[in-house]
Amino acid sequence: MTKKRKFFNIVVFLLVFIGIFFASLSLTKYVAEDVGIQKMIQEFGYLGILIISFAAGMNTLVPIPAATFVPIFTAAGIPLYVVIILLIIGTMVANLVSFAIGVYGGKIVESHYPKIQSKLLQFYKGKEKWLPYFAFAFSAFLPVPDEIYLIPLGIMGIKLRQIIIPLLLGTIVYQTLTALGVDNIFKLFL
Repeated sequence: MTKKRKFFNIVVFLLVFIGIFFASLSLTKYVAEDVGIQKMIQEFGYLGILIISFAAGMNTLVPIPAATFVPIFTAAGIPLYVVIILLIIGTMVANLVSFAIGVYGGKIVESHYPKIQSKLLQFYKGKEKWLPYFAFAFSAFLPVPDEIYLIPLGIMGIKLRQIIIPLLLGTIVYQTLTALGVDNIFKLFL
């Protein structure tokens, strides 16, 4: 990729991020001032939060954290702790679906592309003890889609019980920190 293309991609990403931020900010202001919209979001908000967090958890093409929408839900009167709990649930469901895709894909890879699976297993060999720490750290502190590592772990045949607790704890940390951070940032602007 050329330097011009890299620069262009970075600029586009930043513009999209800034656009989403200001669109979310204006929508939050609108929701905070409109009682009818607040009631509508409260009625459908819980399911909406779950859907948004699941979609954000499965979205590897345009990874927008679900916490971006926290101020909209809190402006509608949904308590922040409820929003965080629903974000965690939706994200964990997306993580489990990603892992299941990897497990199913592992069967296909094993039968059609055994070299890929053997290379993944070779890379993993000798590092088994680090897997829980890796799963926690990756899900808690890296703002990238969890599918990047969950699908390969499923392909390699790693058992879900080896990563479920660290994955859950990491998701709790990440969603809590991002939700609190986004909520406080928006409070500065509102």
